[in-house]
Amino acid sequence: MKGFIHSRLSLLTKALIALALTGVFQLAAAQEFVWAPDFPVGASLPEISAQDQDGKLRTFDDLKGETGMLFMLSRSFDWWPYCKSQLVQLTDVAEQFEALGFSIAAISYDSVELLKEVQEDQEIEFPLLHDENVKHVNAFGIRNLDYEPGHRVYGIPYPGIFLVDSNGVIKHKFAEERYQDRPNFEGVLEAAASM
Repeated sequence: MKGFIHSRLSLLTKALIALALTGVFQLAAAQEFVWAPDFPVGASLPEISAQDQDGKLRTFDDLKGETGMLFMLSRSFDWWPYCKSQLVQLTDVAEQFEALGFSIAAISYDSVELLKEVQEDQEIEFPLLHDENVKHVNAFGIRNLDYEPGHRVYGIPYPGIFLVDSNGVIKHKFAEERYQDRPNFEGVLEAAASM
């Protein structure tokens, strides 16, 4: 009987430890995802200086609209289906942002030549920027560290969107923890309308 009680207590102890560890892991997983943590709402956007799909060097000053800019950072418009889909969705609502006084720019590590092809194929009317040497992705602290230099996808960011005012101050940030999920442009439009 004593051995039976001891083995039951041992099983109970193991079960409680397992339950406690599960709770710790769930708590860690439940922590809030923060995209571009060094650039919270209210911070200034770091300097933007990148070639567009026509090879023209662009900066925030010539990209911004009267109210501000929607700045989308993406993995690739060539091989990544989620980014391609998001770009099509943004193209569909671009006029609504422009009507609010926002310009639009999207940046990826794709080459200038590839960006030109994407622009022509998708009939995109806003700048697509080439992030040479992933300078901007690194400046924002959003580079996916799972890939080393030399890997074909080295330099991809955790994708997201900044809404900035005409002074370059970040007013809203939109990103999802899973790169397969992307912010809904209805929410981005609502935020833009409030600025």
